[in-house]
This record gives sequence, structure tokens and C-alpha cells, in this order.
Amino acid sequence: MNILVINWQDWSNPFAGGAEVYLYEIFSRLVKKGHRITLLVSRAQGQSYHEILDGFEVYRIGKRSNFNFLVPCALRALLRHKKIDVIIDDLNKIPFYSPLFTCKKVVPMLMHLFRKAIYRETNVLFASYVFLTESIIPLLYPNSKFVAISNSTAEDLKNIGVRNKIHVVHCGIPRIARMSKARRQKDLIVYVGRVKKYKSIDHFIKAVKIIQNKRNIKAMIVGDGDVKDELIHLSGKLNANIEFTGFVTEEEKYRIYSTARVVVQPSIKEGWGLTAIEAQSCGTPVVCANSPGLREVVADGMTGYLYPYGDINSLTTSIVKLLDDDKKWQKFSLSAKEWAGRFSWDEASEKLEKILIEEIKNSEK
Repeated sequence: MNILVINWQDWSNPFAGGAEVYLYEIFSRLVKKGHRITLLVSRAQGQSYHEILDGFEVYRIGKRSNFNFLVPCALRALLRHKKIDVIIDDLNKIPFYSPLFTCKKVVPMLMHLFRKAIYRETNVLFASYVFLTESIIPLLYPNSKFVAISNSTAEDLKNIGVRNKIHVVHCGIPRIARMSKARRQKDLIVYVGRVKKYKSIDHFIKAVKIIQNKRNIKAMIVGDGDVKDELIHLSGKLNANIEFTGFVTEEEKYRIYSTARVVVQPSIKEGWGLTAIEAQSCGTPVVCANSPGLREVVADGMTGYLYPYGDINSLTTSIVKLLDDDKKWQKFSLSAKEWAGRFSWDEASEKLEKILIEEIKNSEK
């Protein structure tokens, strides 16, 4: 297959997140099978306009602030010069609406829809713009079959009026060597992920402070993002002792998973709790908000706990349960490894490959 993927950025971009992990893990496996993948993405400072990256041919145009406006012309240019069988529109915040500019088969792929959660992330004007563009997805992809990262995202699509087939292709976990030298710290609780407003990391900080008022514990926020300075200020204001690591390598991230007692994910909404699954693959129980996307990645009361989103007392209680009870923690740890092992990038890639092959066959009829 000749596949064109349109995404906001590639995995070497400093703004890359879970969507780029998903893109790389699934499509790199298709590259190894001999499929030709072209990426059309925005360009960060210092990135080249064109390169071969990990077997992908990458074209970079514009920047994050104007990329979606430049996509139509770039798409037409690529289709004039390259053989493309199918186009993947990665719909993240603002769709690209490729069906308006080509007759090629387009498969929209979604991590999650923001809907009202976008108003927590940005100003009212831009949030309303995102909300509106998401609302008209059913109108502008009328003949497309969708790929969703989770059942929660599939349900969101149905709620905005998508009546076409929606395939759910879950994330997997990478094959990273277990950290045999990593020593578990009984008093370490951690947040891992992008540092964004809608992730509600302030809830984590407030829970840490409540626990630190009663005992000595260590806490870390692992990752980078545009509200990092705000959160550093909040932790200082509350006198919460928290280490902010900034961006870390994959190896370091997994070392932290393997040393933490508990990982916390307090987000209001996720497409899929990738970091929660990664943590569980290292035998680390996870406490997650009972939010769309996150509720699918934790077996409540078996591999971790779900708590009502925004309920700081419930979040604190769930963390303390796993800090205090060694027997329960061991049981959860074993179950977490077993649970996470059910999710495979190989299986996800094979499932998407079958979907795309079927879509190309249907377009040729």
C-alpha cells in the first residue's frame, strides 16, 4: 500500500505526544512489511523540510499555528507527484477535511474529541473554534469509515452524529527491556505525561500536599508542556515537595515507572491512557480519574483504582491505600502486568492494515 498520513507533527517534534507514539508504533510496523508511508506534518524550529525518518518519507510545512490552513495545497501537490492509495487524517483538535480536496479514499483516525474539555485548555474564542470544527466532522467525512483509539472515542463520535462504521484500534505497549536494576521506592508517587491544563495535574499536586502533611513521600511530575511554570508555582505556593523532571527519554521514563509505587493520571479526558498502560506493564498500579479513555485502561480494584474526576479526597484515599497495604500492592502489581500484556502494538498494526486494505479494495469497485 501507498499510505499518506496527515498529522500535526512527527515523533521527533518537541511537541510530540501520545498521538505521535500511536502513529509511530503502528505505521512503523507497516513500513517493515513493505508498505510505503508518506507523512505530511508541521515543522518545528530546526527540523528539515523533507527527510527519510525511520523508513517514512516526511514532508514538513508551516508550523503548528497555520499547518491546517496549508494542508489543502500540500495535499494536492503530493497527490500530483506521488502514488497514494489511501489517506489517513489524524483528527486532533482541528480536522484537516481532506475529502473536500481529493477523491481518494480518506480514513479519519481519532485519539479523542475535546468537546467541552477544550474550554479548560485555551481561551474561549479558540476553544469555540475547536468545538465547532469537531461538530461538523460528520458532515465533512460523510463516506468515511473511522478509526478510534478507544471505545470512549467511538462513543463520542456517535454522539456528534457519526453513523458510519467506527473501528476501534487500541494502543499496545512497547517492547522495552525490563529495568532489572530499578529499585522500587515504597514512598514514590508519579505523574507521567504531557504537562497540559486539561490533564488536571493540579489535582495531583493538591493530593500530594494532603499526603505530605501526614507523612514523608516523594513525588514527581515527569514530562513537559505549556503549564509547567504554573504548576511549579502552585506546588511552591502549597509548599508541596515535588520534583519536575521535564522531558525524559523512553528508557528513563520506564526506569521511573519501575521505581514508582503508584502512578496517577487525573485528566478530565483522554483518547486512551497510554502512560497508564505503560506503567502497569512495569507492574506499577495506577490511580486514574474515572474519565473517558482512562476508565478503559485500569481494572478498578484489581490493577489500580478509578476515582470520580476532580474528587481530591477520593484521589488521596486511593493513593494512600496503595502506599499502606503491601499485600494489596503486590496483588495489584501482578495483575497490572498481566492486564497490560493484553495490549499489543503488533496486533493493533495488523488490525489497521486489514482495515486499510479493505478500504482500498472498496474504493476500486
